[in-house]
Amino acid sequence: MLGKKVINLKQYFLVGLFVSAFFLALNTTTAYAEEQPIAFSHKLHTVQNGIACQYCHLYARRSFSSGVPPVSTCIGCHGPKEQKLVQPDSKEVNKMRTFWSDKEPIPWVKIHDVPDFVRFPHKEHINADSNRLLDDAGAGCDTKNAPRSLECKLAQFRTGGDQRCLACHGDVRQMEVITQVDENFGKMGWCMECHLQVKGAKERKRTGSTIAGWYHAKEMDKKREAAIGLVNEKGYHNPNMLDCYTCHY
Repeated sequence: MLGKKVINLKQYFLVGLFVSAFFLALNTTTAYAEEQPIAFSHKLHTVQNGIACQYCHLYARRSFSSGVPPVSTCIGCHGPKEQKLVQPDSKEVNKMRTFWSDKEPIPWVKIHDVPDFVRFPHKEHINADSNRLLDDAGAGCDTKNAPRSLECKLAQFRTGGDQRCLACHGDVRQMEVITQVDENFGKMGWCMECHLQVKGAKERKRTGSTIAGWYHAKEMDKKREAAIGLVNEKGYHNPNMLDCYTCHY
């Protein structure tokens, strides 16, 4: 009986090891691209035609989601089948016109995604004050040899505008097919490496949680609050960039 138990334990161990490896493989994110229902070229629209990111992704500065452009945005330039304005004989554009005439959304395949338990508000990142970053954040950017380094992403973020989109998504303007360029996109460490570059982020974490800092602010020393950036110039508390509540529901 003892021998059978030992064998069963070995079997359970091997099965557990296999299952763990399987789910680990599923959770591993690599840079990838998917075939889309329409061959949309970001390079053609942004570089050749000079369209800004937020013309199509118009919710980025005002909502949690950047927003998938509705078909009406495309029709605004290209026109319906009855009134073809731009690229009247394009096979790919005609696919879009068919979605419009059928009153159906374009079933785009989502490339950049974060887990449902992560709170990522586009509006707060697009509208964030660059002065909150450490003074030397982004100063060591080497665009030629390390364009996706932390320093270069910080430099893009400081620039503002569409550059902030590129800081996370890569140089989408040069993409014929939208691609995820960072293997660790959306993972905790990938996000926190930027949050650590906010003035006083580490110090605020050591003072306690965001909740404690909020409800007991009057008991704290004002000079210390100012020194670690707990309170901004308007008198409001800055969020604790390393607190669990900042990113998780």
